[in-house]
Amino acid sequence: MAEDGATTGAAQLAGVFGGEANLNAMHADAKRMLADAKAGKWAVDEETGSHLRRAVTQMQEQMSRIAQRIDRLQRAPKFGNDDYAKRAAAHFLAAMDSDERSLVRVFLAAQDMLGNLQEAIEIAISKYDASDEAATQALTTFKDLDR
Repeated sequence: MAEDGATTGAAQLAGVFGGEANLNAMHADAKRMLADAKAGKWAVDEETGSHLRRAVTQMQEQMSRIAQRIDRLQRAPKFGNDDYAKRAAAHFLAAMDSDERSLVRVFLAAQDMLGNLQEAIEIAISKYDASDEAATQALTTFKDLDR
């Protein structure tokens, strides 16, 4: 029964991001965006970046409210000391945190995706600012040559 609850919980959490396949794609996209931003292939102006930053921050805040409950799912419940209680606790723990589809792993993947996205946005804003400043300096040089 715990496995069904974990699967349902993981599916519901992934559903927030449009389903498991969409969450996995978003996770890969966030990593790619971060790499592109670091390489200078992606930049965004401050205004657009602030809207993106705000959306990611709101999602991260919602995830942090859930984080304490997720932490509890990473510990075996205290059902007792007999063999059956120990097996049941191990089964519960495995159902919550055993593979990419388990609730804990889906949650951690979502957190990681949001962290990568936030970092990518910050870098992209800084790259835009740097390219805007370089363009301004280049135009100023041309303007000074015209005199």
